[in-house]
Amino acid sequence: MKLLPSCHDVQTDLTEYAEGTLPVSRRLGIRLHLWMCWVCAAFARGLEALPGIAKTALAPPPEAPGAATDALAQVQLALRKPPGT
Repeated sequence: MKLLPSCHDVQTDLTEYAEGTLPVSRRLGIRLHLWMCWVCAAFARGLEALPGIAKTALAPPPEAPGAATDALAQVQLALRKPPGT
């Protein structure tokens, strides 16, 4: 790989770059490329955002709002009443 890698090279190596497992010369080339190429820089930012997005998407749902809990209690109470009362 030459000092300044191509967009394809950068996008292929971004995971290893983020993990810090690339040799210093490749890391420097990618860093320089990201500084000059807004497309790859945006791609790298998107890749960096993925863990946070996945964590949010996989998080348990928040507790039901009070109004929804109250409405559910009223429906359950109405279902327990005998018909015609």
